[in-house]
Amino acid sequence: MVYDSAMLEDLDSLAARIGQLVQLCRQLQSERAGLQARVNGLEQERNALREQLKRQETEFSELAESSADQQARVDILRAEADSVRAALQGEVERCKAEYDTLRRQLAVSQADSARLKVAAGQAQLQIDSVLMRLPGATRE
Repeated sequence: MVYDSAMLEDLDSLAARIGQLVQLCRQLQSERAGLQARVNGLEQERNALREQLKRQETEFSELAESSADQQARVDILRAEADSVRAALQGEVERCKAEYDTLRRQLAVSQADSARLKVAAGQAQLQIDSVLMRLPGATRE
């Protein structure tokens, strides 16, 4: 067989092109493997982030529920405190009224006592006067 130089050049060119294609295929396979590894790594990271998000959402939900429970307790305690405050305020008002009544009664009693002292003093003077006029009374 006779090969002419043009045909050999074409074959050499074709072999060079096939070599380039093989090299390009290997490069693309290598890049594909690198990209696949990167995708796998990103999927693992995504899965880890999803799990973290689930945990945080669960924690947030628990905290929100706990916060709602605490707020309900605060509301109950506030209502109880308001009730106690109202009861104590009523007791204070009752004690003030009782104090005012007792103060008025004391003032009346003190006035009565003063009148009785004056009357007792006058009675004592009258008794002394009567006793002085009795026969045999000593004169001072």
